[in-house]
Amino acid sequence: KMIVADARDGMEYPMLTLDGGRDPHYRDLIAHEVGHNWFFGMVGNNETYRASLDEGFTQFLTSWAMEHLEGDTINWTTSSSKIQEMFKDERGTRDAQIFHGYYRAALMNNSDPNLNTHSDHFKDRTGYGQVYYKTATMLYNLQYVLGDSLFLESMQHYFNQWKFCHPYFNDFRSSIIQFTGVDLNWFFDQWLESGSDIDYGIQSFKRRDEGSYEIEIVRKGEMQMPIALTVTTKDGDQLEYWIPNTY
Repeated sequence: KMIVADARDGMEYPMLTLDGGRDPHYRDLIAHEVGHNWFFGMVGNNETYRASLDEGFTQFLTSWAMEHLEGDTINWTTSSSKIQEMFKDERGTRDAQIFHGYYRAALMNNSDPNLNTHSDHFKDRTGYGQVYYKTATMLYNLQYVLGDSLFLESMQHYFNQWKFCHPYFNDFRSSIIQFTGVDLNWFFDQWLESGSDIDYGIQSFKRRDEGSYEIEIVRKGEMQMPIALTVTTKDGDQLEYWIPNTY
């Protein structure tokens, strides 16, 4: 049972959420505060000591819910006139919920928070914002590395293993690695214990001979991640390449 009470802002309590605002903002607020009933509510992690396990995991659920409700894009402007309707701000749902916040901090060189740290140790409000955005970005990248089904199964395993048990990040890391049987220490070391950013680009593209091309990819950031590369030919054919981060 969930009680949703109208208020000026959002706050979560077990089986009770305070939500307010205008369309479409109140929808993601409801999704977020309801999501807290899993993280932190039933898992029981401590937001003061490790806020990312609380807010970041819930922000991931928020984006997931909004993609289900809104689709891939969302109109982020409250239209009260025909003029506003003409200039409505449509964004990618996942971008609006998560990625823009992570990008902004990275461009401001403020994405350095060690997520595995106490809430008081973040430098400022923007840094603390990565509790939400960097953590949720990490979870989407974990899904990218593991694939959809294995990721969802491993997250359900973590929840069932640690509900009502007050876990920390090392418990989450061990739970995922234990269930998947995949050595993901390289992944968690980068996302949880460092301020490294993902930044890959196309360095060069040149034709070698008939039907043969060479693409050089450069890693500008410190974080190493596997790359799924799609090349689209002039005929519309798509060629898929998977580049492991050990290559």
